[in-house]
Amino acid sequence: MIDNISLYKSFVAVAECGSISAAARSLYVSQPAISADIIALESKLKVKLFFRSSRGMTLNPEGRLLYDYISNAFSFINAGEEKLREVSGLRTGLLRVGASDMTLRFFLLDYIARFREKYPDVRLSVTNAPTPKTIEALRSGQIDFGVISEPVTADSANDLILVPVYTIRDIFVCSPKYEIAYKSGIGAEDLAGYPIMMLSGSTSTRQYVQSMMGPDFPPPDIELATSDLLLAFALRGIGIASIVEDFAAEALAAGRLVKLDMKKSLPPRRFMLVYLKKLPLSAAAKQIVAEITEGTAEIK
Repeated sequence: MIDNISLYKSFVAVAECGSISAAARSLYVSQPAISADIIALESKLKVKLFFRSSRGMTLNPEGRLLYDYISNAFSFINAGEEKLREVSGLRTGLLRVGASDMTLRFFLLDYIARFREKYPDVRLSVTNAPTPKTIEALRSGQIDFGVISEPVTADSANDLILVPVYTIRDIFVCSPKYEIAYKSGIGAEDLAGYPIMMLSGSTSTRQYVQSMMGPDFPPPDIELATSDLLLAFALRGIGIASIVEDFAAEALAAGRLVKLDMKKSLPPRRFMLVYLKKLPLSAAAKQIVAEITEGTAEIK
């Protein structure tokens, strides 16, 4: 196969323009350059491709045969380049995101909504799962990136890029009907005897709260799959809920729930944007990740 594609570009230009001079103008090169390309191509193929006359150049049967194939090849090349321009310009493509209900609601949802408004032709896939499942989906290629919550151990993240994007704080809340709601300096041992409600044990939030509260913290009586359910149960007075403060903010402001005054407040933790180190992001994912991480620093 001839490895100089410019010879074929000159050939197609002459075939379509009908002369060396017109082909040279269309390609913005000199006439001698076009003429040399045609001579070189015919020499390499060992066949004449054009009828030459004072009125110009037309394809002979051999040239017509070659032109049908080469013009189709260039059409495919142009189509491929146009498809790449569409994807890079976000006129098409797919954005695959993974996040928990908490990270979606209090951080990622606004970014997704703005992205959708700016790039309506990009298809969107959102996987809603806790942090461990989101990382698993990332590594298996089901999503392009995720937003997860700490903790994430260094050993479990050596193949990931982690970028802090939002700060949260875990608190305990309950209905005003509970006597403990009005006490101060509450320790983990003081919660014994009260119905404790937490997210399920597979979530990073549950693992974090239990590890920070220490051995005196009683095991939960009720485990729920989402923070929305924790909030709903707490509002009904069913128990004391371990919950991220953002989730309970409206109910706390309205006096429907009370934030417990703990002796030792849990330190803040963060939402982290996460993607794989070794795989390039798609054009759509690269765009929204850039918008999310603007002004933040990577954490290795």
